[in-house]
Amino acid sequence: MTTTAAPAPDSAVGSTEPCTLRERKKQQTRQAIHDAALTRITEHGLDGVTVEQICADADVSPRTFFNYFSSKAHAAIGLDTVEVPDAVRDRFAAADGRLIDDVCDLVAHTVPLSADRARAKELLVRRPEMTSMVMRWMAESRQSLVAAVSTRTDEDTARTAVALVMSALTEAAHRFSVQSQADLATRLRGVVAEMAALVTDR
Repeated sequence: MTTTAAPAPDSAVGSTEPCTLRERKKQQTRQAIHDAALTRITEHGLDGVTVEQICADADVSPRTFFNYFSSKAHAAIGLDTVEVPDAVRDRFAAADGRLIDDVCDLVAHTVPLSADRARAKELLVRRPEMTSMVMRWMAESRQSLVAAVSTRTDEDTARTAVALVMSALTEAAHRFSVQSQADLATRLRGVVAEMAALVTDR
């Protein structure tokens, strides 16, 4: 979230643990591509690196690369555009708690949070051109979240709720090392409560 919240993870809250050898290999391949892209682009910049170089470092083919990431910038960040998993969307639609609390849960179970924020921050400091890519990623990801939240409220309220929780995610990314999706949801609710207290503080 790098913040930003969406930065480049070695492992990320929000992903599911692999339960088969095939899934473990897929996760290892994805991680290898991400590591190679992050290292190269941090050192040489986005325009100074080709997909072919990243593939050579990760020992994969370009075809395999594009099975995991849509661009070298997405590979460096470690994330592609977020889509709300069907099970998470269905659970949110059926929930009857406070809307903003349920949106925190929705975001926590949808948006991975970097476990390697130091490298993500280094990338953004050394290569500020990547900041616009991160912001674009955030905007793209919000669209699927707003669509899910709109199943329970009007679109304007959905956009406001998602914007609020994504801002909390950015703050959580800077403050905390979370251990699980449930932990992240709790942290998000706490930060949102702080924001609300600031607004109402006289």
